[in-house]
Amino acid sequence: MRHVRNPQMELGEVRVEDIRINPKSRDDIPALLLGLQHLYSDEESRSRLFALLDEHLLVGVDRTVGRPGMEMWRILVMGVVMQGLGCDYDRLH
Repeated sequence: MRHVRNPQMELGEVRVEDIRINPKSRDDIPALLLGLQHLYSDEESRSRLFALLDEHLLVGVDRTVGRPGMEMWRILVMGVVMQGLGCDYDRLH
């Protein structure tokens, strides 16, 4: 089943809000990650975003099934980072 995010944290998992990102880094990825972190921590913005994404899913897609561990949040993060960096899957990995 596709969830926006798994409410039950796994052993050793760190909350997104607690991840420290260096804002002074000259790399391009910290700016993307800071924006995603802010979006994740703001419940209202996150719920509006996923309501919009839910509207744009393909009509024939069954929303009750999905790969375990691939929540909508993880898919969004991978998509934003790939588009923001203009990278391929190998760099993302």
